[in-house]
Amino acid sequence: MKTWIIVGASRGIWREFVRQALERGDRVIATVRKPKGDTVASLWPTAKPAQCQVFHCDMLDGTSITQFAEAVGAINDTVIDYIVLNAGVLQYPNVRFIEAAEGVARIFSAAAPEGKTCSGITSFRSYANFQFHLQTNTIGPILAASSLLRNLNTPPKTLTFISSDSGSVQRFRPEEDGFAAYAASKAALNQSLRHMAAELQRKGSEVIVLAIHPGEVKTDMANVDLGWEVEGQIEVDESVRGCVKVIEGRENGDTGAFWTWEGEVSSHALTSSVLLTDLDSAVPLVKGTRGTSYQTIVTARP
Repeated sequence: MKTWIIVGASRGIWREFVRQALERGDRVIATVRKPKGDTVASLWPTAKPAQCQVFHCDMLDGTSITQFAEAVGAINDTVIDYIVLNAGVLQYPNVRFIEAAEGVARIFSAAAPEGKTCSGITSFRSYANFQFHLQTNTIGPILAASSLLRNLNTPPKTLTFISSDSGSVQRFRPEEDGFAAYAASKAALNQSLRHMAAELQRKGSEVIVLAIHPGEVKTDMANVDLGWEVEGQIEVDESVRGCVKVIEGRENGDTGAFWTWEGEVSSHALTSSVLLTDLDSAVPLVKGTRGTSYQTIVTARP
């Protein structure tokens, strides 16, 4: 039996992740923002007694992050095998905040020099909106990981951050109009976790730090009317099975790498003596039903 910590498990991919883990007979420590007495029974009704514990943890609340990590560290008989940090928000400005966007456009136009016009910038609706993405998608997960590592008596085998290929700089997707705050937050997450992997390595830690792109998954967060076609969408259960296989199959030499749910690595592990071009400088080859293939992508070991 393996023990998982799943941070952010109340819906979508990671609710299904917990369900599949419980079905395999594993033990799960899950977090939600607003736990209730019947949270386990309502979200995962097939869970056996003591197989799943639920804690409060909110990526926007540093105190709740610290308290959660301390509570897990206080469980004497718990050795954590895998930690998965799934905190993701995507507020799509051009759809949900069109009135605010039009207001910005009017302000820009009014401020334009005579004879010239300015377009409204709808990707960044407000300071608070941009801050919300960074706190939820970047700062919270990184601080939660750091706090867990400090408080656990035995370090986990693998520390996985759920990222997105939207966060790539060189693999920029201009069609993702309105994704700028989300993409920036994932790019910051990718850079932060690579620094974390390098620091742990320098200190002699064997914790494997990974980023995973779970695919274009059919969830509520993805259920928005976009101005472009999303190719290669997959079901939640398929994404979870792929992510589990990637997480469980990684070794120390894989730390600091960006993986896809299909088991493809897009930036070489930090420990390798072979330097490969990473995701941010990969050359697009072909865009198929499962997204874009890249020249530097190599198939993971079985």
